[in-house]
Amino acid sequence: MRTGLTLAAGILAGLWIDTARRSARAEREHPPTGGFVNADGVHLHVLDQGRGAPVVFIHGAGTWSEDFEIAGLMDEAAGRWRAIAIDRPGCGYSDRPWGAGSPQTQADILHAGVARLNASRPILVGHSFGGAVALAYALQYPDEVGGVVFVSGYAFPTPRADFVPFMAPAIPGVGQVLSRTVAQPIDRALLPALLRRVFAPAPVPAAYWERADMLLRPGQLEASASDIAALIPAARALSARYGELTCPLAIIAGDEDRILDPRAQAARLHEAVPGSTLHMLAGAGHMPHHARPEAVIAAIERVMRASQIERAYEQQQAAGE
Repeated sequence: MRTGLTLAAGILAGLWIDTARRSARAEREHPPTGGFVNADGVHLHVLDQGRGAPVVFIHGAGTWSEDFEIAGLMDEAAGRWRAIAIDRPGCGYSDRPWGAGSPQTQADILHAGVARLNASRPILVGHSFGGAVALAYALQYPDEVGGVVFVSGYAFPTPRADFVPFMAPAIPGVGQVLSRTVAQPIDRALLPALLRRVFAPAPVPAAYWERADMLLRPGQLEASASDIAALIPAARALSARYGELTCPLAIIAGDEDRILDPRAQAARLHEAVPGSTLHMLAGAGHMPHHARPEAVIAAIERVMRASQIERAYEQQQAAGE
């Protein structure tokens, strides 16, 4: 008995050390490329490029702000507007306060960060989980949002048995041990198939393979797990209020999305929000901002025109000169 416990403890210690080594190496090889902003006590890592009317990119579960750089959206958007991508709480290099799993809470935190950046009435571009955050932001701060571009997002509560295995790191105490030990070899083995499914039918960008250990850092796994655990009840609360949305809303989805059913999410959201536009992209999957970045840029343009944010920004700049 004692020998077995000693062996188990040795294995766990070895996994813990290996996880710490891999995480430290990943952060050395991929340090933060942006700045930091204090959002009411939460330090958020922010990529802030270009000048003009602000566009705020909100990434999905398990990823971080570099997702938009890898997709080429940051460079493209920064050539025309002020492009801001924020690491959601606990992801990338942003802090994670206790209880920050719901899209509503994260919307509050991002709103505080956007205010500190002096980015008034931004266009919010939310992908996947970030889409739910963008909707929550628009509902909670309707007068402070120019519009929303909802990309392959989650908007309505639907049964998801496949969410359950990814929630274990969210268990208080136990989850922190799991994310640093036994979850590591399991997740490392599962990650290639998961990434292929997320990007299908397009290939996985090489930059994602190069940054695999960034996605497997314990804090990132724990944040993603609590995000997923909070998502269905949050969508249930949010979906009751979609009729209150007043800002321009462009909805983008791939018709071959293997993560979220575009008919149960994107098409249904379009029906729930009068005046919204739906752009179903043929042959695209869950990551249309990678496969069809020009479609996202075009959607931002449409929302900009509908909200007249660019004109307001130009008038504000002229008045300040």
